[in-house]
Amino acid sequence: MTLSKKGVSILIEIVFSILFILIFLPYFYRNQETSFVFSELIGKITEIIIFSVIYFSITYSLLEFTYKSKITDDERSNMINSKSYKLGYLLYEFSLFVFIGTLINYSLHQNGVIIFLILSLLLIVSVIKSGYQFYLHRTF
Repeated sequence: MTLSKKGVSILIEIVFSILFILIFLPYFYRNQETSFVFSELIGKITEIIIFSVIYFSITYSLLEFTYKSKITDDERSNMINSKSYKLGYLLYEFSLFVFIGTLINYSLHQNGVIIFLILSLLLIVSVIKSGYQFYLHRTF
């Protein structure tokens, strides 16, 4: 099974989402019952940004070093991107209703629950959209 450069690029996004779930989401899950201190939240966001920059710098550098060819954008990849982004948009719309329902259900003093819910929904949508995009690249 040979993967194209585009397929490996999609897998890099999926692996990042899974690593984010394993590394950072437990912190937000443990602290969802407490109110976040602004400096503590800024520190965690800084860690996330540094991790993201390092991860994507290393993986995309290795990708460019391994695959010398350019990614070609043709009608097929435009169609695949359109389908996967359409699914992602629909999932984001559904997530918005879940988020609004959670806001109505919980008081505003439990902002940890809301932050955890937002991150969870974004990560779930991201993994599903990227997985669907990878599936379409492998089958079309």
